[in-house]
Amino acid sequence: MPRLPHALLLQAYNISPLLPLVLRGTRTLESAINELRWFREHVQESSTGGSTAQGIPTPLLNRKLLQLCQRRAYGEPLQYILGSQPFGELDIKCRPGVRPETEAYTTHLAKLLSDGHLNHELSHNSGSNPLDDAKHSPLKIVDLCSGTGCISLLLYSILLRKFPQLHITGWDISNAAISLARKNLRTNITQGHMTSPASHPLVQVKFDKVDIFSNLTEQQKQDLECDVLISNPPYISKEGFNRETSRSVRNWEPKLALVPKLSPTTTSVAPEDIFYERITDLRMKVAKSRVLLMEVGDDRQAIRIARMAMGKASPGQRDVIQIWRDWPDQPPDGDEEQQLVIDGQTVPLIGSGKMRAVFLYSQTQVPN
Repeated sequence: MPRLPHALLLQAYNISPLLPLVLRGTRTLESAINELRWFREHVQESSTGGSTAQGIPTPLLNRKLLQLCQRRAYGEPLQYILGSQPFGELDIKCRPGVRPETEAYTTHLAKLLSDGHLNHELSHNSGSNPLDDAKHSPLKIVDLCSGTGCISLLLYSILLRKFPQLHITGWDISNAAISLARKNLRTNITQGHMTSPASHPLVQVKFDKVDIFSNLTEQQKQDLECDVLISNPPYISKEGFNRETSRSVRNWEPKLALVPKLSPTTTSVAPEDIFYERITDLRMKVAKSRVLLMEVGDDRQAIRIARMAMGKASPGQRDVIQIWRDWPDQPPDGDEEQQLVIDGQTVPLIGSGKMRAVFLYSQTQVPN
């Protein structure tokens, strides 16, 4: 990692003697200024239970603040130092070993569902539609590799207003992740950020430890059947983790959540794509979801996964594929392409930023 310019460090020191420490972690002065402000607020609130710092000796507060800045200088992520990260209207607790998720595509998906833009795609073969007839048919969502549970919980907090019957299930292989997801559910209910599923007799939110590469039990197969399948799986190769990620990611982010642990012994896909192959297979053979949304690591992987998914439509279905950028609800910048062609099929590029997620929804094919 290149050294910070001396002039930048001096500029930071002139603002605050603590700022150069934070700057070593953020690498930009604007971010460092914001984080130092958050550290000050955190020290005030944690030392006094959220009230003012009256009665707390100033040297003690300064020592705590210095300790936080030193941790940031060593590259510890902000959310681990503060102990939580905002996610939509929620407050998601995190700790080393669990990686916080992004909220942009989750919110965009929830908006599409709430606004009814996917009504036709979610219609069941029987003609019942969870969006047109929400009072009689539940909307079922499964979140694979659910981590802290933030995707599941944000979808729950948004969609409950629209769907009186809502079933959300999160699966993860990590005991720490499952424990934390359940804690986040309880915490956000206690803090008033969401209502308890227990107060809605037709609503269910649960997190279970499941290895998606194992032979699923009959109950697990039944739980996996859903309308919407969503996942933010490990998607960085071992080589990419060592070569391309930042020091903060290598030292603090859980490798299990970023790098697939399995070796591709019976498949020709790249090591970082193993989870996507399994997820698309599960969707086609077990889940039979009309909607699939998967986060990816970069533009090249987005194209590979879109190509992979094209050949895995369920019988009688035709998948419409989109690639969502970092901010799918924002208009593209002037120089950003709005579509690309993959194996002769035009794939829309939605939003602005880097390619962030592959989105599929199935349409029933009309017989000739």
